[in-house]
Amino acid sequence: MKRRLDRERAKALTQGKARRGHLDIIFAALNKADGDGWEKVVAASLPQQARQRFGASRAAPRDREYAGTGPESIYVRMTEEEAAEIDKATVEAKVPDRNKLIAISLNYYLPGRKDRPAQAE
Repeated sequence: MKRRLDRERAKALTQGKARRGHLDIIFAALNKADGDGWEKVVAASLPQQARQRFGASRAAPRDREYAGTGPESIYVRMTEEEAAEIDKATVEAKVPDRNKLIAISLNYYLPGRKDRPAQAE
């Protein structure tokens, strides 16, 4: 993910745009996901499962695997108001925590991953 963020930052510089930090890109990703609709973005990040008649969705929402989430961490500083606004969006999106919401949104927004949904273009 960090490599994808760095590529996005470099792209802005080569296009003559103002330098953007990781937090700016995170906010752009969240705004894009919010504009496209949380239901659509979250649904695109859930793995496609074969339809099963019994025991199909036994995993709790917190334990579900979402595309874009993984062991990598990006550390950013944000204000309490910004964190509170992301927490509100987390509830709207019905995602377990803010970290997963950010990862899902970045995966939806940034190019360069095979698990990025095609409809995110």
